[in-house]
Amino acid sequence: MTPNAAALLGLGLLGACASENTKREIDTADPLAPKALLIGIDGLRGDGIPGSDAPFLQGLLTEGAWTTAASTQLHAATVSGPGWTSMLTGVDSDKHGIVENGGWTDINRAYPTLIGRAHSLGLGTATAIHWLPIQFSIIEAETTDEAVLGLDDEVASGMADLLADGDYDVHFAALDDVDHAGHASGFSLESPEYVAAVQVADGQVGQMLQAIAERPTRDSESWLVVVTSDHGGNWSGHGPLDADNRTIPLIVSGDAVTPGELTGDQLSHMDAHPTIMAHLGHPPQTSWGLDGVVRGLD
Repeated sequence: MTPNAAALLGLGLLGACASENTKREIDTADPLAPKALLIGIDGLRGDGIPGSDAPFLQGLLTEGAWTTAASTQLHAATVSGPGWTSMLTGVDSDKHGIVENGGWTDINRAYPTLIGRAHSLGLGTATAIHWLPIQFSIIEAETTDEAVLGLDDEVASGMADLLADGDYDVHFAALDDVDHAGHASGFSLESPEYVAAVQVADGQVGQMLQAIAERPTRDSESWLVVVTSDHGGNWSGHGPLDADNRTIPLIVSGDAVTPGELTGDQLSHMDAHPTIMAHLGHPPQTSWGLDGVVRGLD
């Protein structure tokens, strides 16, 4: 691990110090302001993090609550449309209505995205996205306070800027190049191109973590970082509901997280939505009808 990675991934996860004595504690008499960052890495298989030289992602995993055996949605093919929609809404495709990369007019807005729900509750929202349908078809119109659109390096640098200088509550970054590498050379740790793409994405995650660590208000904030994917893959594609295509990582890491391997049934990228909302002080309500559940929080 590089010294920079060690600094960012020390105890407290996102702070600049790695000493046990400096681990943040939330003082209930003077609560820290909750902030959250969701990072989705398109096409990242469950074995992609432990099988790559990815110190930032591995550090988040080590310091957080994690599984490399979470699942995608189960009621639609393992493609990006239903995958990203399920991640953001916290429900499976039989509820949100998206079953392919298209058919966006069929989306059921009774199940808001994380961005839409946060906005409706008066929380500040910021996004940085490569695959444009996420911003323009999945996320509700006029619910993002500030958005960056571009290639993965622009997503990472743009989100880093928003994290460094902004005052938003919910941040969402969607990276796409791991999926591109999988289609070009195979979704496999035996593909040097795929592994290299994971390592590039890891550096981009580190760029965002650095921005959080250097925020002037960091010491008055409680940060949650969730990392997951829309789908896995095998050979040069994805779509079937088999293990290679369904199995993805889920990492929940931050100041208020109980570290350790996540176990139990139905661990899923749909857990990102309720977990982040709970951290932000809005625990899921039965009326929301979510399929995902809160993971890793005290």
